[in-house]
Amino acid sequence: MNTDTNEKKSYHFGNLKEALIEQGIELIHEEGVEKFSLRKVAKKVGVSATACYNHFGNIDELLQGMNSYVIDKFSTALKQAAEDNPCQCVAISMGVAYVEFFAKNPHYFNFLFDSEYLDIQIKESEITWNESFTPFQLFVDGAKSGMRERNIDEKELRDDLLVMWATVHGLAAMANMKGVRYENGDWGALTERILTDKVML
Repeated sequence: MNTDTNEKKSYHFGNLKEALIEQGIELIHEEGVEKFSLRKVAKKVGVSATACYNHFGNIDELLQGMNSYVIDKFSTALKQAAEDNPCQCVAISMGVAYVEFFAKNPHYFNFLFDSEYLDIQIKESEITWNESFTPFQLFVDGAKSGMRERNIDEKELRDDLLVMWATVHGLAAMANMKGVRYENGDWGALTERILTDKVML
């Protein structure tokens, strides 16, 4: 079978670059970044290594492409949540979207948060992060907006933000744990209830 012909047939109407990114993330999820390579990704997608190198010159370019891809998808999910629920507290909408995004895309979770690229630092009076990590900026802005709606003292914002982040991130992590099963299965509804009744008081 002619590999090049097969590649053209398989991806003529598809997006090979996106397929390489998605399968690259899956590969890291399955094997870890230590064993990651462009050739392995190409094999997983079912194309030649040459086809892979046509889109990404080296492994660092592919990893950067994967990172940008997940960040864009995560940002879109948070923005969409705020737009779709204008009457709901934006902090709760984004918190639900945060958990649902990773519950539906478990391979994105460890890939994104195991990266030193995020550079999230918890300081005495604030939390800082890599400014290009747009989803976290959106989440923080939404959380602060919701807290201010409830007249929370500005001095308490750092700690209250940590509580909210720990809640949604913890639920997202639980949704990704092989040994954890939520009987109801609706992680979004659980997140909304906990944020409404226990966190955003």
